[in-house]
Amino acid sequence: MHTARLFIDGPMRRVLELAAAVRDSGGSLSLDAELRRFIRTTRATVATDWVCPLATVTALLDHVAGLCADGAGAPPREFRQLLERAGAGADAAAYLHSLAEKLRALEQDPQDDYDELPLSRWEIDVRFPQLSGFGVNWVYEGEFATLEESLEAAIDSEHPYCGEFLAPLAAEAQSALVLFPGERAMQDGLSPVVGWATPQALRDLLQAVDDHMQQEHVALP
Repeated sequence: MHTARLFIDGPMRRVLELAAAVRDSGGSLSLDAELRRFIRTTRATVATDWVCPLATVTALLDHVAGLCADGAGAPPREFRQLLERAGAGADAAAYLHSLAEKLRALEQDPQDDYDELPLSRWEIDVRFPQLSGFGVNWVYEGEFATLEESLEAAIDSEHPYCGEFLAPLAAEAQSALVLFPGERAMQDGLSPVVGWATPQALRDLLQAVDDHMQQEHVALP
């Protein structure tokens, strides 16, 4: 059934997965911190917030809580198991309502300071998929001797239809340079997830993209 996707994918599942990870961490993770990261991720781009604003997420949690309380059909087994992990046996409806209320409360005082609330590994996976993919496809296999050769091969492989590939890749590189200023910050924050990323490597990427666009994609007079 198409409605099963409500339970097994999308924002409600993401919230429950974070809550389950907190429960499984034995106290090393904070539910408030993880939910603040969820709010920050939702607000990271206008597109994400437009597609699924936080008010929609909390409404979904309340709606499913009502379904659980009414016994209106059994949710998929995968969802029930995840809810059990996250809530540790708590009443399903009450727990979902509590998550919705916590999200609403935290939304009133969002935490966007990356020094106070550093990007987590899952946030980096969500925020920098193009940089991660570039490493997997063009760097880690060792097919090319230098990053410059990797960049040249990647750009050539997409040309002339490279706009959709290069624009988000360059945007992520620039964002990473802002969020992780300097070698130490990047080594501590981004490199454990995107192993090839260094400030110089990202600057080289931006220069290569800019050079290619200037040479190959400048509008004719």
